[in-house]
Amino acid sequence: MRRPATRQTMTLLLAGGLLLAAVQQQWLLTRPPRLLELKASGASSGPAALDLRFSRPMQRRSLEQASRLQPALAHQWLGETNPLRLLLSSGQRLRGPLALLLQGQDLRHQGLARQLWHWDPRPRLLAVVPRGQGEQLQLLGHDNRWRTLSPVLPRILTVQPLGDGSGVALVSGGDDGADPANQDVWLLPLDQRNLSRTALAEPRPGRLQRLNRERLIFAHLSSNRRGDLLIQASSRSAPRGSTQLRQRDGRTRTLPLKASGPMQLLPEGGALVMPELEGLSLRSLPGGPERRQILPGSRDLSSFCPVSGRALLVRHWPDFRRSLELVEPGQSPRQLWLGSAAVLGSACDRGGERVWLLLSEWQGQQRSELLALDRRGRVLQRRTLRGWQVEPGAPLLFDPTGQQLLISLRPDSPNRGSVLPPQPVLIDATSLELRPIPMPSRLALWLPAS
Repeated sequence: MRRPATRQTMTLLLAGGLLLAAVQQQWLLTRPPRLLELKASGASSGPAALDLRFSRPMQRRSLEQASRLQPALAHQWLGETNPLRLLLSSGQRLRGPLALLLQGQDLRHQGLARQLWHWDPRPRLLAVVPRGQGEQLQLLGHDNRWRTLSPVLPRILTVQPLGDGSGVALVSGGDDGADPANQDVWLLPLDQRNLSRTALAEPRPGRLQRLNRERLIFAHLSSNRRGDLLIQASSRSAPRGSTQLRQRDGRTRTLPLKASGPMQLLPEGGALVMPELEGLSLRSLPGGPERRQILPGSRDLSSFCPVSGRALLVRHWPDFRRSLELVEPGQSPRQLWLGSAAVLGSACDRGGERVWLLLSEWQGQQRSELLALDRRGRVLQRRTLRGWQVEPGAPLLFDPTGQQLLISLRPDSPNRGSVLPPQPVLIDATSLELRPIPMPSRLALWLPAS
């Protein structure tokens, strides 16, 4: 007599569960869509981009028509329904922060709650500044104020901003020539707020952390847009060197790779470029499908372009000439320049549509020249850096948000025998006009916004 009752109870419970699920589904369908995630996109063919993820598929056309960007910069929406990307059109200069008024409808014509976001994708300037008997890392904020990031160290040999803007890695060393093992690798976390519904803020430094247990003889650093940090180092206990990958989440992995020179992580992550005896090789990182591609010849990696897979290489020829090459996926390297001058640096916009090349040659004294090239190698502009000397080891860096280049230059002294300190110099990417920043600095770099 109990079995029918039990079956009836189970039937009622099952029907109740189905009814509850149907009610919940209808309730969820009547709820307005929500913005689940909004973050800056590192991979972009324009000055900057935002990635948006919603709780349900959206009408892209509705977002295009209802949303507003101030200042009203040219932009486009990419994607189908969810996720979507807001991409600023190339060739524009950002003079200040942006305001994004976000609104639109989903596929069921439910309206997204109106939201106002503040966004500043412009990088900030990092500089190694002399202080007393040592050096210090400082940052120039968007308010044109200099801020101290690190304590005074005997000497800052290398500065590597993490590609996602979450911190800066340093290599410091003393001047003790009697002990070559005197280098340390440091990580300085940074708290940035460049995308917020409230107010934006200048980066705040965290606690400086030493990453090595044993003093080092040599250290080389590289990072990608994910915020991973590659550390090549040698010490007394490992004179042949070791390679470690410190991931964004803090996990550290030792890589069984040996190179004939400095390795560089690909900006988009997942692989690295390393010099070998046969040439330059592209190697996948552990954890993904094993991949090795090699480009034969005597070549050095000069710089990466913003668009994934594009880079500039310097090739060394047997007659002591050098050439600049643009490499793209699935294509042979394209020669953009060939000559006898020394290549001090290079930079490129988007996929190499515009390339800047910094050259130096001796004509009684050092003469430095900056060329602007198109992707076919035609010289669009040139400027001789009269009155300036390029600081040794200073990279040439491009900021697509401001359409400007950054380099550390040392002004010629009017008094023979005296030496003036180097300083950061901004160069307009279109006119090649120089704008020096009055701050003694041996090295200047961009800190990416995050």
